[in-house]
Amino acid sequence: MTVETKKKSKNNQILKKHVAAIHIGAKLSLLQRKLVNALLYNAYDQLLTAQEHHINASVLCEMIGFDSKNIGYLKGALKGLMETVVEFDVLEEDGERSWEAMVLLPYARIKGGKCTYRYERALAEKLYHPDVYSKINLSVLREMNSAHALVLYENCYRFEGIGHTAWWDIEVFRKLMAVDAMPSYKPFKALNRNVIQPAMKEVNKLSNIQIEMETRMKGRTVTGLRFIVKPNRQLSLVGMDAEDDITALPAYKALLAEGISKTLARAWVLEYDESYIFEKLDLAHDQAASGKIKSSKAGFLKSAIEEDYQSEVKLKQSKLEEAEHKRAQRRLKEQELQSLKSELKGLELEYRKQVVNLVSAAFEALPVDEQDTLRQRFSESLGSRIYLDEFKKKGWNSALLFSDVKRFWIERGIALPSPTDWAKKSGSKEPEAIKTLISELEAELK
Repeated sequence: MTVETKKKSKNNQILKKHVAAIHIGAKLSLLQRKLVNALLYNAYDQLLTAQEHHINASVLCEMIGFDSKNIGYLKGALKGLMETVVEFDVLEEDGERSWEAMVLLPYARIKGGKCTYRYERALAEKLYHPDVYSKINLSVLREMNSAHALVLYENCYRFEGIGHTAWWDIEVFRKLMAVDAMPSYKPFKALNRNVIQPAMKEVNKLSNIQIEMETRMKGRTVTGLRFIVKPNRQLSLVGMDAEDDITALPAYKALLAEGISKTLARAWVLEYDESYIFEKLDLAHDQAASGKIKSSKAGFLKSAIEEDYQSEVKLKQSKLEEAEHKRAQRRLKEQELQSLKSELKGLELEYRKQVVNLVSAAFEALPVDEQDTLRQRFSESLGSRIYLDEFKKKGWNSALLFSDVKRFWIERGIALPSPTDWAKKSGSKEPEAIKTLISELEAELK
């Protein structure tokens, strides 16, 4: 079976990769290098036992961080792999080198949204070598933005346990980075500035290792280099041994019992809580028992886990909880609205008192005859009998006539504070700001 999951655990996809494969000398693009790793990861469990391997095209795109809608471009990248003769120019641990060449991918097909592909037997045997491998993390490969960084990461990570890479002759390193045919990178200064340093920066930023370069000189010429390799503690990732421990978990065993592949079961257990997985297993069992599953039970289980299918009872309960949550949120907003309105009323009352006190003080300072004249002028400006009666009853202190009183005295040259000025001077909240909040809440509650 193959890996067909939309939500692979992006922090825990580890690929056993033959050391020779890491030293591929073919000039592959970044997308093609990511494809090589993703296809191998998908096929690894059955690399030697199955002639063909399958994976959903959209899942493949997700694994390499590629736009799944651009299937045409994916086809072109696969075709490029089919036309690539891979040169395995291997630098062994003892410094010896060996060379082989073969076609990277002899067959590929995309039909019905599924990608089918094959490896030649000789290549499959080379790629599947449990005793000699480097653990390459697919979550790192997915995030890499340059082919140089990806190549450097692949060739440094297998030395993480040792602490440093082997010494590479500078010409071997240029070939490893696929820049040996580019004259502009012949000077080490240009190679270092444009290839090595940007690649190191990306590896140190995105991967689970930190690397530093050391050079070997002959006179003033750089003849070789190696990299000090240390774990990146901030991006430590789960390795193969930790993944293997998952096989003892009840959820993993239950998934295998339902016909789920080992790789997919591991990915789900890494990504989801065991309680979540058992919930979906129970749902699949109930649906199968009631005859509601028209396809395979394993296929239903896959959709249930990846798309979070809910049982009818749980779905109904979820809707009830959602409705109650919305009601609770509305009650809180209504309470907040009332609180703001009360606060605004208090602020407006305090502001009105301040203005009325200033007006009364200015009025009382006038001679009696001028006071009578001002009363007469203000009464004449009111017009309506209701307002005249209000003024006779409450004078300058009338809340109903406050705006008219304020305007009348400002026109007479009395300096009266605005609500904003009053709030700043008194240390109170600005009434206009409270009004804005009230308007926003009222709009939400409509």
